[in-house]
Amino acid sequence: MKKQYILILLTACLLISACQREIDMKLPEYHPKLVIEGTIETGSPAMVMLSKSVPYFSEINLGTLMNDVLVNGSQARVFVTSETGETEELFWQLNPEAPYYMAFMGRTVIGKEQTHYTLTVEYDGQTYTAETYIPKTFDLDSIGFDQSSDLLNDTMATIRVLMSDDPNEVNYYAFYTKVHSPKLTDRLWVCNLPVAFDDRTFNGLSFNYEISRYGYSILMRDMLSEEDRENFRRITFRPGDTVYVKHTQIDHHTYLYLLSAGTEAAFGSNPFTNPLPAVSNFNSDRVLGHWSGYAAKIDTLVWWYDEELEVRNARVRR
Repeated sequence: MKKQYILILLTACLLISACQREIDMKLPEYHPKLVIEGTIETGSPAMVMLSKSVPYFSEINLGTLMNDVLVNGSQARVFVTSETGETEELFWQLNPEAPYYMAFMGRTVIGKEQTHYTLTVEYDGQTYTAETYIPKTFDLDSIGFDQSSDLLNDTMATIRVLMSDDPNEVNYYAFYTKVHSPKLTDRLWVCNLPVAFDDRTFNGLSFNYEISRYGYSILMRDMLSEEDRENFRRITFRPGDTVYVKHTQIDHHTYLYLLSAGTEAAFGSNPFTNPLPAVSNFNSDRVLGHWSGYAAKIDTLVWWYDEELEVRNARVRR
C-alpha cells in the first residue's frame, strides 16, 4: 500500500510539472506623455503645472521629481486666452499653493464668471489646447460644524451646509477645505467625497451636504513626524481648527474629470481593478490631465473653547 501511495505522488508531480510552461513576456516600450494640470478661478489668475508621466514601478523622490518629471519654463511655453480677447503668457515661478511649489503662473488674465478660457501649451515641437468655462458663483444658505453623528465625540465634527440649487440649469459642484490649527496646517486644498457631484437628484431644491477631509495630498508626507502624520490623516475637524471652505461650481467636462480622477485615487491602488484614466479635455491623446475652471467662493469657520471650556463655533464670511 505504501508503494502505491509513492507511485501516485510521483505521478501527480509529473502531471503538475508537465502543466508548467515558461512564458517569455516582453513588455511594450514605455513612451512618456505630457501631463497638464491647469486651473483658473474667479478672481484669480491661471495656474498650470506641466510634468512627464513615468512608468508604474518608477521610484519617485525629490531629485527625480525636479530633474526628470517636472517640465520647466525653459522647456515649454504656456498661454491663456479669454473669450473676450485677453491673452497672456504664463511664467514658471515659485508658488507655495502649487503642489510641487513651482508652476506656470498668470498675472493679468483674471478668472470671471460665465466666461470661456483657452489654454495653449507649446512643448517639444507640439501645440496642445483645451477650453474650459467658469459658471456662476453661488452662496450657501448656511454652514456650520456638525456633531450629530453617533460616530463622533465632542471633540470631532464634520461640516454641514445648506444650499439651494438653481432649477433653471444643470449644475455641477465641488467642495474643498483647508485646516489651520496648532497641530495641522493644510498647504493645499483638500477635496471632499464625492470629489464632484451634479444636481440630478435635487434639481431646484434646497438640500444638506456634509463635508469632511478626504483625498489629502501625500506630497512631503514622509517628512512629517508620527504625531503630525496622524493629524494629517484625520477626516474630521477638531477644536482649535480654523477651516476655510471653498464651494465651487464647475462645467460638465471638469465634473467628468474630477469624478474620474477621484475614482482612480480611491480605488486605483486595488490590484484587482483596472486603471481608469482621468478624462481629459485636450486636443491630443498624447496629453494627460485637464484644464479646469472654477466659480469659487470661500467661507471661514472657527472652532474654539470659551472660558467654561464649552465648545463654540462661529461663521465668518470672507
